[in-house]
Amino acid sequence: MLKSLFGELGPAEDPRRRQAAAEADGGFAATAILESVATEVNERGQMVDRHLKDLVVSGSPAAAIREHFATTRADLGTATRQITLLDPTGVWASSVVKALSDAGGQPIERLHLREQGTLRTLAMIERTSLIRRHEDKLNIYHADVRAPGAENAEIPVALMERSHMATVIVGSMQPHAIDALLQSLRHAVDLPNWRCPNLLFMLPPNAVWVANKISAVQWPARLHLHVIDEPLISASSVWNAMLGVWNLVKLQPDWDHAPKPAAPEYLIKVAELNAPQARPAQTTVPLARAGRAVLDPARARQALADMLPLEGMLACAAVDATTGLVLARELREDHPVDMDVVGSACAQVLRDHRHAAAGMGLGGPVEEIMTSTAQRQQVMRVLARYPEVFVVVLLDRQRTNLPLARYKLMELDKGLL
Repeated sequence: MLKSLFGELGPAEDPRRRQAAAEADGGFAATAILESVATEVNERGQMVDRHLKDLVVSGSPAAAIREHFATTRADLGTATRQITLLDPTGVWASSVVKALSDAGGQPIERLHLREQGTLRTLAMIERTSLIRRHEDKLNIYHADVRAPGAENAEIPVALMERSHMATVIVGSMQPHAIDALLQSLRHAVDLPNWRCPNLLFMLPPNAVWVANKISAVQWPARLHLHVIDEPLISASSVWNAMLGVWNLVKLQPDWDHAPKPAAPEYLIKVAELNAPQARPAQTTVPLARAGRAVLDPARARQALADMLPLEGMLACAAVDATTGLVLARELREDHPVDMDVVGSACAQVLRDHRHAAAGMGLGGPVEEIMTSTAQRQQVMRVLARYPEVFVVVLLDRQRTNLPLARYKLMELDKGLL
């Protein structure tokens, strides 16, 4: 008796009979479809990928891309359904494009930029499409720059400047690399060809120092800046976080018709540091929902200071639920706690609870979340007037009267109305 991974093969079973049955059945249809869609035979009998095109560059690569788009895209000046991914560390963008291609059944189209004379690869531009029900087709671009040099570094800018949203996926980068990235982006948004109204920074959790650097840059007033922190653990998680921002900005006016605010709105919250902070960015952040009530940090600090004398209190903080950044904090000197880490983790917990509550149909917003361990208790309470701000308190479980702590939190909430 013969055995395989798919079961036993009887002695009377002829391999030729199995082959004939497979041919009659048509084989594995999915494999046949993938092979037929991706390739074709040219005049010389060679198999070629019909979704891969070469673009030979003699001068500036960015200028070559702009000319190529002007020639091949009749809707270049009016199309708004485009997202461009910039991934300096090269970890997620290609995976996101591939995942979207697999999920939507759309091919990945590639534009191969080559240097004239040497045919050296300068960059590989990938594009796929996402067809969503009752919405226009969404195009997602990514440029994998493979050659060094300032001119080649402008290749992603040529894609971003005509997008409706440009997404910068910030991975593990050194401070000097972050500074160089922000400097290049600040220069890019001042170029005459720039027409992208939304710039999204995706930060990993606890990257408060990066958010501080972003907020210190003087961005143009009509550029909508978005900063979110998400666990970058998979292509789907990166895309889902990106799609959440896209759903908020997709109906906003384009660059030329974007209204200029009469006065700058400072809605990005950064952690309080001992050293003087740079002036916040002059931007509006739709994730923070422009027009909502903004919590006064001075009032928040006073309210937290009133909480600190509570028996067993270790630390407390007011946290922006959108970004996970700490707005105000109070700590006991004998119990040092990294509240930046706590704030970022709690913001993720609140997002997960809200998502789960919506899925279970609980009916109403999440008001309070409690977590207990053997030694500590943690209570999070969303402020009634500021639904995107919550207060988190860390308590010594052996010394704290939990009902009293919750009552104090409710009093704090009412005091901030």
